[in-house]
Amino acid sequence: MRIERIEGGRVTGKPKLYSNGKYKCHPDGNNKIHKWCATLEEVADYLRTNPGSGVRMDPGGGKISENIFIDGVPR
Repeated sequence: MRIERIEGGRVTGKPKLYSNGKYKCHPDGNNKIHKWCATLEEVADYLRTNPGSGVRMDPGGGKISENIFIDGVPR
C-alpha cells in the first residue's frame, strides 16, 4: 500500500510514522483532534471515508489533506 502526496508529477510527502508505530489522521478542518491508525490500510480507509480529512506527512510532519494518492489513484 502506498499513500503519497503528489504535486507537479512528483512525490512530495509520505505519511509520518510516529515513535509509537502509528500514523496520525485528522478530521476535516481540525488539527488537534486525531485518530491513530496502526497501518497504511487504516489510513487509506480513514481518508477515503472522511472527505477533507488529512494525515500527518513527512517531510515536516504537517497535516496534508490535498493531492493525496492511494496506490497511485487520487483519493
